[in-house]
Amino acid sequence: MKVSGLSHFPLGQPVPAKDHAVCVSLPTVKDLIGYEEKNSGTLAAMKSGYPRFVRNHIIQALVHHFEQDDADRKHESFLFTKVADCEFFLSLYQIEASELDEKDGLFRLRLAQGSKDAKNCRLFQQHTGSSISSRFAEDFLFQKGVIAKRELVASSKVPASEKICKVIAKAHGPKIDAKDVLLANSGANAFYCLFKAATEEARREKKKIWIRLGWLYLDTIKVMQLLLHQQSDEQVIELNNLDDITKLEKIFQSRGDEVAGVVTEFPTNPLLESFDLERVRELCDRNNSLLIVDPTMASPKNAKVSSLADVVVNSLTKYANWEGDVMMGSLVFPRESARGRRLMELTEGYISPPFDRDLKRLAEQIPYYENFIEHTNASNLKVANYLENHPKVKTVHWAYQKKCAQNYKKVAGSNSPGCVVSFELHIPFDGFYDSLRMLKSPSFGTEFTLCCPYVFLAHYSMMQSKEGKNQLSKAGISPFLLRLSVGLEPVDEIIAVLAESLDRSYSKS
Repeated sequence: MKVSGLSHFPLGQPVPAKDHAVCVSLPTVKDLIGYEEKNSGTLAAMKSGYPRFVRNHIIQALVHHFEQDDADRKHESFLFTKVADCEFFLSLYQIEASELDEKDGLFRLRLAQGSKDAKNCRLFQQHTGSSISSRFAEDFLFQKGVIAKRELVASSKVPASEKICKVIAKAHGPKIDAKDVLLANSGANAFYCLFKAATEEARREKKKIWIRLGWLYLDTIKVMQLLLHQQSDEQVIELNNLDDITKLEKIFQSRGDEVAGVVTEFPTNPLLESFDLERVRELCDRNNSLLIVDPTMASPKNAKVSSLADVVVNSLTKYANWEGDVMMGSLVFPRESARGRRLMELTEGYISPPFDRDLKRLAEQIPYYENFIEHTNASNLKVANYLENHPKVKTVHWAYQKKCAQNYKKVAGSNSPGCVVSFELHIPFDGFYDSLRMLKSPSFGTEFTLCCPYVFLAHYSMMQSKEGKNQLSKAGISPFLLRLSVGLEPVDEIIAVLAESLDRSYSKS
């Protein structure tokens, strides 16, 4: 282990302490609110953040480099590696007032500063993962002589992408090999490109219903809304709760010929609920509907869903990038699924491929992927047990929670929970969060333990309205849910840090 998450980290501290770190410290509830409400003092302390949500300072430096030649400062610049993504965005939002130029193979879109168009572009890049990586920006500046040095990454005789694909294929199970794997610059980009291809196929087949099974990750929800709002007769049916499996069956019974596909996570983020995938698979097979499954929360090594899914989506930013400094994603197309394989070539054409130096950096970490997962499996079994038996913990959500443990076990077996457990408290949220001697940050699946205030970071706007709060409540998600990612520190130390804050006395606020 190189970095521990068991400490107090100042606001804005990247972890690890590197330019390309994925995690950044948000140590207090005041900082969370300042970050979400764009407080100037809070933002000034943050040179980086989770890369799709916060523009890394190296990318910002590249933007400034381009803007030196601009006659005005009334525009915001957005950088893309693929012109097709720029053009799709402009078409999607019917934007006319824009400027698009090319800078040595990099595409810059300029929009009016502070405009609705600029806001939409920021969200589009976040949800679709269509921006450049910080290593791309660093290399560009280095090649132009703007900066004198760049991060050192190791090369090997075996191409980095081949090395990564072999390990990821093995994790998915014996019937998957490296040729079944596509890599993307992030998990979000992987899903976006797959779903874009899938919606085009569904339109050719005149299927117009997509089913979102479970409360899924923010950007998955947004991409489905984004790509399906173009056609007035298309719809996403949301089935957020485990009991909704009966509703799913009724939808297939009454409108099965219209169902294009089902999108789910196994287990879901952040409640770690697992639906009965075998039942879902049978329903999809009967109606020639696509089943897309994302096992990122527990890792595909634990949750081997490739025998049940038509396509498997996975964020390699988690578990594979256990040092916490690379964004990447993968798609697996099982050869046994004709439905999935039909989408592979079209999806590959849409993908924003990982930058070469990101591939090399992940290739340095990938040999330890399986060991990392096995270690955190063992630790999380003890942490989840501790939380379930603590009187100040209200609810614990993890892969083996009683209400859906059997569904998860059928696919993953025993003792393979992954590194994540979410929980709610009987004690005041603010006091626990602020006192917790642990990195508090987005992401999971890193060598360092971290705690994520999930709803504050993923759905803060929903917390500000009655309608949003009701929607979260119906999905069983508390605004004060905490998502813990267990790292490589000794498990007794992780539990001791949790105990420090759980066992304190707090006044009711």
